Amino acid sequence: MGSFAGTQGYGTMNLQSNLGTFRSIDGEGRFDIAFKGSLLVSKLEGKVTPVGAIKKEYDKYGRQVYFGEGRLVVEGKWRAIQWFGSNMRTTWYGKGLILILGEFDKDLKTGSYWYEDANEKGAFPVNGVVTLTLPESVFGAGATPRKRGG
Repeated sequence: MGSFAGTQGYGTMNLQSNLGTFRSIDGEGRFDIAFKGSLLVSKLEGKVTPVGAIKKEYDKYGRQVYFGEGRLVVEGKWRAIQWFGSNMRTTWYGKGLILILGEFDKDLKTGSYWYEDANEKGAFPVNGVVTLTLPESVFGAGATPRKRGG
């Protein structure tokens, strides 16, 4: 969470996938991702901190592309963060939208996402894209938000 801790209107989302893709749109906060593959950061107002064997492959026109295996920490506001690859683990503290899509790995698993409670996991879809909001939104007649800790 770092310098964003306690920011009003922020939430926490966790993502895990052995093989898949996602695209975060109009997000902000702290996006900490460990992965193998490619990651695009578009129109960032902030900073990117790479750790491990991650190399910047492109940096022009407001777009930065990273490739390799390791970890990136993106802090600030962005138009998009898009990942494709494998062995992804993410914790995002902030707000925005994210579109997720999984692929079956060798064990026929796609991946999962959850907010604060790791016992309430959702699966990455295979034959379509799911759009998630951060903080979590609950829609529908009679829907009540889940109680948050604290």
